[in-house]
Amino acid sequence: MEIGVLGAVTVDGVAIPAGKQLTLLAALACHANRPVSGEVLARAAWPSAAPSPGTFRWHLHRLRATVGDRLVRGGDGHMLIVADDELDAVRFTRLIQRAALEPAERALPLLDQALALWRGEAYSGLHDLEDIRVEAAALHEARLAAIEARAKALMLLGRHAECASDMATAVAEQPLRESFIELWLRALAADGRPAEALRAYGRIRAQLVEELGVEPSGPLRRLHEELLRHDPAPRLLPPDVYAFTGRMKELAVLDQLLHGPPNVAVISGVGGVGKSGLALHWAHQSSDHFPDGQLYADLGRHTVAEVLTRFLAVLGVILIPEDHTERVALYRQMLAERRMLILLDNASGSVEVEPLLPGASGCVTMVTGRSRFEKLVADRGALLIQLEVLPPAEAALLIGRIARIDPGHAATLVELCARLPLALRVAGARLVTRPGWSPEILAARLTEERRLDELRAGELDVRACLEAGYQDLPDVERTLFVCLGLIPAPTFTAWMAAALLNVPVSTGGDLLERLAERQLLQPQGLDVAGQERYRFHDLIRLLARERAGSGPEQDSVRDRFLSCLLALAKDACERAYAGGFRLMDSGAPQWRPRGQVLPDEPMTWMAAERETLITGIHHAAERGYAAMCWDLALAGVRLFEIHGQFVDWEQTARRALQVCRDQDDMRGVGAMLASLSGVEAFQRRHETSLALAKEALPLLGESSIKALTLGNLSAAERALGDEKSALAHITQAVSLAAELGDTLSEAILLARLAFLNGGDPRPMLDKALKLAAGNTRVSLLISLSDLHASVRAGRHAYAETLSLRAIEDARRSGDRVAERDALSLRADSLIALRRPAEAAVCLRRAHELAVIQNVPLEAQRISAILKSLSLLAAEG
Repeated sequence: MEIGVLGAVTVDGVAIPAGKQLTLLAALACHANRPVSGEVLARAAWPSAAPSPGTFRWHLHRLRATVGDRLVRGGDGHMLIVADDELDAVRFTRLIQRAALEPAERALPLLDQALALWRGEAYSGLHDLEDIRVEAAALHEARLAAIEARAKALMLLGRHAECASDMATAVAEQPLRESFIELWLRALAADGRPAEALRAYGRIRAQLVEELGVEPSGPLRRLHEELLRHDPAPRLLPPDVYAFTGRMKELAVLDQLLHGPPNVAVISGVGGVGKSGLALHWAHQSSDHFPDGQLYADLGRHTVAEVLTRFLAVLGVILIPEDHTERVALYRQMLAERRMLILLDNASGSVEVEPLLPGASGCVTMVTGRSRFEKLVADRGALLIQLEVLPPAEAALLIGRIARIDPGHAATLVELCARLPLALRVAGARLVTRPGWSPEILAARLTEERRLDELRAGELDVRACLEAGYQDLPDVERTLFVCLGLIPAPTFTAWMAAALLNVPVSTGGDLLERLAERQLLQPQGLDVAGQERYRFHDLIRLLARERAGSGPEQDSVRDRFLSCLLALAKDACERAYAGGFRLMDSGAPQWRPRGQVLPDEPMTWMAAERETLITGIHHAAERGYAAMCWDLALAGVRLFEIHGQFVDWEQTARRALQVCRDQDDMRGVGAMLASLSGVEAFQRRHETSLALAKEALPLLGESSIKALTLGNLSAAERALGDEKSALAHITQAVSLAAELGDTLSEAILLARLAFLNGGDPRPMLDKALKLAAGNTRVSLLISLSDLHASVRAGRHAYAETLSLRAIEDARRSGDRVAERDALSLRADSLIALRRPAEAAVCLRRAHELAVIQNVPLEAQRISAILKSLSLLAAEG
């Protein structure tokens, strides 16, 4: 069914006769897909006196005979249900919205379709009704705006004669709409008919004075002056970028310039991100707001002196001063009474553009470049737009438009191009110019080694664009740039730069910031350890790797990075546990930077560097550095254990185990088997934990890790029902930790022994607490042992109080595993105290943590308890 309101109201092309049916249908169509109360409908059709209920229902019944089941009751009223394409007013609105997002050549047919839907005045003959009158007026204004948009599209396409003819008709219909008049006069002038435009202006001015008693507005008067001078305002903008896509948020920010101050905007970003395209697109969209013209200069190709000379010439200056200061003063004088847009493209910094900024506030200046333009922001209050790569959907749409393919087939190319607009355009152009290529073929060619080679199409060259910032770097910054390409870290911090260049940490931080200022690194803000982090754009990382090359010197840089990572990770563990949990030492080289790196809470540094640590472990394995690999993996255990990152723990330990076996490093094999036994124990996989512990113990020597592995062996034996062996092994573990002087390991193992020794566990737990004094993490673990003993002994009131403190301590220290255990034990006490609702709250959070930590057996155990509680609640 098609319902028309852009003219006489019709259903499927048939006009509805005047009467109550017509009025009711119009009122419902005006609020399509929304309920309209019976009172409103009755007032619309019977304005003088309300109808009887029977009369009202009879007329609705007649209307339903016309529209069928599209008329339904909704809420406390009636509703006309229509799809978007069934009501011409909705189709019209959708078409002009689509047109607004397209370039002129694509917008024009959409606007033609939209305007063709009009058959006359909207809701013809029904404007006595208030709601309909308001809706009709809004549609009328939208039609006029569409006519204006169509005229602008014709002008952009150079179809001046057609625009002049159409706007003459539009002005005849709307003789006082000055935006129509201005477009008509500009079209006449552009079509080579300035005299005709001047005569038309004279007639229009006389009409305005006679009918309204006013002179034409400022824009029309300035246009008249331009026509008299036969010297049109300078329009130096290059063509708008083809297939401009997205950036709606940034365009809205730039719109603030139209109502400034501020009257300066700077667009900053990495090479190829679309800075110039955004500036040009907005400039073309907003050209009507700058009746005195637009100036454009590419500062990447021309000096400021050359630009000033050109600008003064197009502004009409015949004798241009030789002195630079005088040129700047004259330039600003020429702009003082004008409303112009100045676009300064590819600027190197604030100082370069300063002479080209107008002095008066009537002009607007846009600056693009890789600088952050801090001086313009500080001194001129410039709007700053830091342009990022396109979102995935917009990136796919852009490559689809360029290559004329379905955007849904471009997902792989989008990611290989890292969503950089220049790379997307190059890829699209290559597909268009090579008819035999599919997106899959091009994607296969964009391997990491060849990607920058392939992202080149004629003059468009992604590598050259990205390299522009690199070529101008001072030597030390250039060295850092290529060194960053050598290391596997996903993001970078000051200590990494210090390690790569063998400089102090503070110097490393300064050098990273300088690379960020040149858009070769992207700032990521502060991490949890308070370190400023930076990252490469994906394609810039490829450029850095290219420039880095390979060889002994590059290998030594990578090795120093790994040695620094190992030294800092081991120092963090040492400081966090005050010498307890003594780690095995592989003998791998360690390199410590000059300056402070670790914060007061060293494990926050470990958390911040988690991805660095994981990639470092894999990188060491790839290079065959068995000792470095297992030492890093062992250092990461404390981090993974606290945060319940058991997948990371297991994967890194298995990777290190493999390289240790390949290199016949048996100490490393033992350490990694012991580590894997630990992660299996945490995940309640006791059989596997027991087997790994037994395999590891002969390889460990007399060490703290052997004591802890004996503890894991004991825990597995106890869980599997072998109490005797469990007691013997935990006793041996406590004795070994004491002999080694590892008080923290002894404390944890002693707390475990308290459960197996029989009798009152309190004395052993008290001794364990004394040994752990001063270490929050280990003291928390002892408290959990105390809590577990209290629950087992039936001291539930005490356990309920103790559990609250344990949960709070665990959350404060960020220990999610301890938090999960404390919640589960608290739930046990609450169930015994007949407080099942509170227990369920604890169990749901514990279950959530078990799932996050990938401990399925524990998650299943908790789920079973929750199910039992639900059944009890249902029965009770």
